[in-house]
Amino acid sequence: MEPVGLGIGIAGLAGALTACIDCFEYIQLGRQFGQDYGKFLLKLDVAKLRISRWGVAMGLGSEPQLRPQISASDENIRLAQSLLEQIQESFEDAERISERFMKHNSIQDANSNEMLVCNADFDMDSDYQRLHLTMRQLAFKRQKETSIRKKAAWALYEKRRVERMIDDVNGFINNLVDLFPTAQDDQRACCRIEVFTINKSQDLSLLNDIACKDDQMLSAEITRELDNRGHNVTDWKANGSSKMWAGDENAFGVDSKGHNFARFTLSGHADVHLGNINRGK
Repeated sequence: MEPVGLGIGIAGLAGALTACIDCFEYIQLGRQFGQDYGKFLLKLDVAKLRISRWGVAMGLGSEPQLRPQISASDENIRLAQSLLEQIQESFEDAERISERFMKHNSIQDANSNEMLVCNADFDMDSDYQRLHLTMRQLAFKRQKETSIRKKAAWALYEKRRVERMIDDVNGFINNLVDLFPTAQDDQRACCRIEVFTINKSQDLSLLNDIACKDDQMLSAEITRELDNRGHNVTDWKANGSSKMWAGDENAFGVDSKGHNFARFTLSGHADVHLGNINRGK
């Protein structure tokens, strides 16, 4: 066994990792995704963040403070290289299918709108857009380098093809994570950085809905963080004789969580209680 950082195999891993992360930058999604565009784009972002996190934990990232020396056999390095290549091949296979789809549709109707693609700046809700930009920046900052070779963007038009590709890519990432168990604690540390950076409860909740199936490590950190937070209640209105309560009812001995209340509008004889109710013995 020798530290990954000292073997010649690390150069191959670093190059293959960079190529994998770059693959995500070339993908566009067709207009057929409609309201699901944001969800699918964030699923791709989750996979990209996962593999960038694995790279940091393996000492392949740009952050010098997170450069551990992971012991790995030559066999494991070769397996990791193969898994990274299979991730690239998943993208290449999807691209070839997309090219055939485009060719077939252009023969059927050269003026068809089937080939139009979505734009991340205009075609998804602001919550999705904000989360997408934050996750993209997190992954970008972790890259030690980008590929010299550039290629044109390409688009995927069929949801089932995208779902299959994302499942395949996440399966290979799972294998990478399992291959080096000693790197998993550092990946959890990266998850905590991600949660801290995203920060907003509503963004974390949205991300957890997207990531819970494919990124259980990140989902666990999000759940832990949200469980430690109180409620965030804003923009409520109470009028007439309405009665409202925002807070927790805690049994004796249970620690109370703090909450954030903002922008309430009261009128009439509305009765509003803000805060926790703590029961005695």
